[in-house]
Amino acid sequence: MRRGYKVVCNTAAGRHRYMSLLVPYVLANDVVDRYDIWVNTLNPVDLRFFELLAQKYPKINLIYIDDNKFNGLKSLFGFYKYCTEKDTIYVKLDDDLIWLEPDAITKMVDFRIDNPDYFIVSPLVINNCSGAYLMQNAGKIRLKEYLSSAMTWESSWCSATFAYQLLDWFQEKVKDDSYKELYMGKKPIAMLRFSINMIVWFGSTFKEFGGICPKGSNDEEYFSVIKPTQLGVSNCINADVIVAHFAFTYQREELDKTDILLKYENLIKCDDGKTSILYEEIKKLVTLAKTKTDINTPHYIDCRVIAKNPIKEFIRTRKIPRTFYNLGRIWRTLNEHNIKFE
Repeated sequence: MRRGYKVVCNTAAGRHRYMSLLVPYVLANDVVDRYDIWVNTLNPVDLRFFELLAQKYPKINLIYIDDNKFNGLKSLFGFYKYCTEKDTIYVKLDDDLIWLEPDAITKMVDFRIDNPDYFIVSPLVINNCSGAYLMQNAGKIRLKEYLSSAMTWESSWCSATFAYQLLDWFQEKVKDDSYKELYMGKKPIAMLRFSINMIVWFGSTFKEFGGICPKGSNDEEYFSVIKPTQLGVSNCINADVIVAHFAFTYQREELDKTDILLKYENLIKCDDGKTSILYEEIKKLVTLAKTKTDINTPHYIDCRVIAKNPIKEFIRTRKIPRTFYNLGRIWRTLNEHNIKFE
């Protein structure tokens, strides 16, 4: 509880290799009443890991797909209907947040309460287009070229090289305790899609529309742009709270090959409080999940659409050397202007 509100964190899960870093930060925070894990994976080790977490920690509540039909990212949209309790503040955390500043959740909940007019609020996220733009705009980082705040193909969300440099630079600031130099206060934002790596909302706000993300919509676009615009309100970034995000889709393959996760593991190991103790406990659960195969897990039906034309799909995904483009992206870019009335 915090100032009369129940605090519920949630994560669309997920991947144990990242969540082993995230979960300790959540469980170590005493204001968190419940941690909902939206179980949205077919990976057996991940599934066993979540079951073990729920068995060990009473705060963890597993929420399964209603009809047991797994449809990748599209399945996630059905979970928001569980985020509509009154007198409740929800804190959505991506499964690959790998560092949260001390009391980040508490500070974001307080900011949410003190700023009720915004639709959703977010901290300053390291490795996030809006976060990088704000730091560039305020002179906190210097880049050779202008970085747009919009999530375009050219922006930082596709570059593994930039993500590594940014995350490596930031973990050094955590180590020497200078990361607070990046604080920038309140930054309202409207009619611009931003990555919802960590967002906070009132359950009563989502109750008004049932927490429903319309079929065919992207939850990120819907909650950061469409719904607040319909309501005539804005969102806000609280740049006095900082978290670190590991990777976007087009960064992940390369970043997974680097030592950046290890560096952030070392940060949590150096914590002298509950977080490091929880981390060591959770690492043991990861090991157990890899070896103990008799744990009961949900039996989801894989409903993802298989490519109708394998040759076309193969061509679409071919990468262009020395760029983060593939042929599919170029096709979409060339056809962005091709919008017509119904």
